[in-house]
Amino acid sequence: MRRFLAAAILLAVPCYGWAECTAKQLAPGWLWHYAGTIGESDRIRLTFTRTGDAVSGVYFHASDLRDVRVNGKISRDTGLVLDEAAGHFEAEFAEHDPRGKFPGPLRCQIIAGWWRKNGSAQKLPVYLSLESGSAGTLAHLYQIAGAKDDELIHRNAFRFQKALGAGDKATVAAMIEYPIRAHVAGTAKTFHSAQELLTQYDAIFTPAYKKAIAEALPRNMFVNDRGIMMGSGAVWFGADGRVITLNN
Repeated sequence: MRRFLAAAILLAVPCYGWAECTAKQLAPGWLWHYAGTIGESDRIRLTFTRTGDAVSGVYFHASDLRDVRVNGKISRDTGLVLDEAAGHFEAEFAEHDPRGKFPGPLRCQIIAGWWRKNGSAQKLPVYLSLESGSAGTLAHLYQIAGAKDDELIHRNAFRFQKALGAGDKATVAAMIEYPIRAHVAGTAKTFHSAQELLTQYDAIFTPAYKKAIAEALPRNMFVNDRGIMMGSGAVWFGADGRVITLNN
């Protein structure tokens, strides 16, 4: 049985009254994951790495899960400019959270600004908050967990999420590595097979737990040497894309 606690990158930095986000906070050689919205409700996740002031990364929309490559720079440790083939981001590391989620002053926790499609005058608001930082590269996100194929992980995470949402119990149970532990009525129990888990399926996958998994973004996820985390730790995947932890 393997159980993991979600790992978070906590940025404990002094406050000087400026929203500077230096290389000391967003260290080069790490992948930094931000999630939020473009416009009112278009959910995205941005993953980037920095080398000095240069930034390279990808982002995707929750609606289509296709990576869009971006390149740009951090200017004066406060501004972030990113260009893609179809558009342009211009934002800042906010000193104060415009939505009040985090108490300020801040450093790297919030990116706020706008995105504009090339050739358009309309600017859509952008709001992103820092989720985590992890070792790895854009070319091989999950290498530290032993995964050889990032896209296999993405496909399986998406398949598991969709099967759960569709009520496809057999597929959900088949995508789990056994034995596995889960809570039933507040008590931890070990399941040794898909057949055994299916007898307690509804007690494990409660409405609240299914909602947490449904709201997770099954792509470009946090990773450490013990697994790949979807959402805020609701589910962890192993190197072969099978579910290894159910944090219900």
